[in-house]
Amino acid sequence: MPIFIKSMKNKVHRYLPEEFPLVINLQYPQGPMSLHGHGFDELVIIQRGKGVHFTDNESYELSAGDVFIIRKGRSHGYRDTTNMHLVNILFQLEAMNMPRSELKKLPGYHALFMIQPEIRGQARFEHRLQLTPEQLAHASGIIEDITNETQRHTPGYEFMATAHFMRLAGFLSRCYSKMYEKNQSPMLKFASVISHIEQHFREPLDIPRLLKMSSMSRSTFFRAFKKSTGFSPIDYQLRLRISHASKLLKSGDISVKEAAFASGFTDSNYFSRQYRKIRGHPPKKEK
Repeated sequence: MPIFIKSMKNKVHRYLPEEFPLVINLQYPQGPMSLHGHGFDELVIIQRGKGVHFTDNESYELSAGDVFIIRKGRSHGYRDTTNMHLVNILFQLEAMNMPRSELKKLPGYHALFMIQPEIRGQARFEHRLQLTPEQLAHASGIIEDITNETQRHTPGYEFMATAHFMRLAGFLSRCYSKMYEKNQSPMLKFASVISHIEQHFREPLDIPRLLKMSSMSRSTFFRAFKKSTGFSPIDYQLRLRISHASKLLKSGDISVKEAAFASGFTDSNYFSRQYRKIRGHPPKKEK
């Protein structure tokens, strides 16, 4: 369970176990909770009842089937709860070493885990994922699998719990895509843009095509992209290329020049400069 290390008025600081940063909290029921923040991301699934989720300056009504992400460092709380049962999944993806290359091909993943948490205030929570009763039952089954592994601590539990968490992330991502595929919401369109870049990072960036896919103006697109990912489209693609090249170099069977060209670069000297700038050391150090 997460440990409370410091408590102040309207704020609670917690941390996750370093050995395995994935914790399931079953709040049966979830009562009122004052404004607080975490040093990790939080996936929230409402299983029954209702209540109000609030942040520093906004509030949203919750009901069974609602799913949303709380980013680390963001303050939130609950009030006006009525028999509200929820699951908090506390995690740190970077520390879990979870392979996400295939998951990132799903527009629903980018919408649910990256974009929606950043624009929730602007969208007034209207773009949250809301599971059907059947979907909620399936998700709850996966959560039970994760809970069993993290509680029993039998040999291999970290691998199994991570695998189940990947199942849950993939399932929720598919549910999000299915929920909005008929209407092609602006958020899902934008998520499709990020998925496209993820799958075609070796190719030259075609900004006019991305603008058409997103149905946004150029200024709105660039602003939304930076808000969602923290980078411009060009910088985002650059980091995808560097990450791919790093994996190739760590395999030990490829030269720096070959890794650069295999990752979409046309100039190995430019690649080396950008690699050092982003990673803090030259690419040859990976070998």
